[in-house]
Amino acid sequence: MPFDADGKLHNPDESIFTGAADAKRVSLINMIPPISKMDPKQLGELKACQHLGLSTNCISAIASLNGLRHLKTLSLSRNNIKKIEKLDPLADTLEQLWLSYNQIEKLDGLGKMRKLRILYVANNKISDFAEFGKLKDNPALEELVALGNPCYQDPALDVPTVRANIIRQIPSLKILDGERVELEEREAAESKQE
Repeated sequence: MPFDADGKLHNPDESIFTGAADAKRVSLINMIPPISKMDPKQLGELKACQHLGLSTNCISAIASLNGLRHLKTLSLSRNNIKKIEKLDPLADTLEQLWLSYNQIEKLDGLGKMRKLRILYVANNKISDFAEFGKLKDNPALEELVALGNPCYQDPALDVPTVRANIIRQIPSLKILDGERVELEEREAAESKQE
């Protein structure tokens, strides 16, 4: 945050930064020493935060995020997270969740995320395509990146089959692994049997 001619610290939107409660974007990425635990009390002080970046640390569990009532983007990629949990307080605000390069095997804990549009879960430990079916009740989910998970690495499956296995389960999906889901591809995926 740059100091302006008035000698005060400013937010990116030019408003005057008055403290943690005022911060709209908080980036604690690749900290030295790395963050190993999310502190709910400290995070709760980020009342105005819309983007919280905690990627590339050593976080092993998601902590309660009750105080972050305006959070739209949560970046937790490149940590040691094994389970998606405690996100329900963000159900009406969270639009983007970045969880790539963790240890996640199951896609539980996302069912109530009504505004979630973008989900990055690449390079985790998801081995069963059925996990993606748990995302069908996320009406706003448009973009998913899931490359690098064990379910993608079955030598018997080609790329169109892998895509079809996911597209068929998520009706709202428009972009999968960076490629647009075309109408013809969706129709073909929905007509195939598993």
